[in-house]
Amino acid sequence: MSITSPVSHSDPKRCPLCEQDNQCAVAAGNKPSNCWCMAVKIEQQAQHRANTIDGKKRCLCQQCGRAF
Repeated sequence: MSITSPVSHSDPKRCPLCEQDNQCAVAAGNKPSNCWCMAVKIEQQAQHRANTIDGKKRCLCQQCGRAF
């Protein structure tokens, strides 16, 4: 039986809503202008929920941040 370690809920490279890779350019050490989020509208309600999860700002993934 293998035991997997829990996902770190403060990993800046993980979406705070679904814990998948958020593909954040800044978290990867790149310029903010290179990030996918600069070219789309982020759903404000999703961002607000994300900011209340652990008190740390983490970027959403494209799926969770996409406007409805």
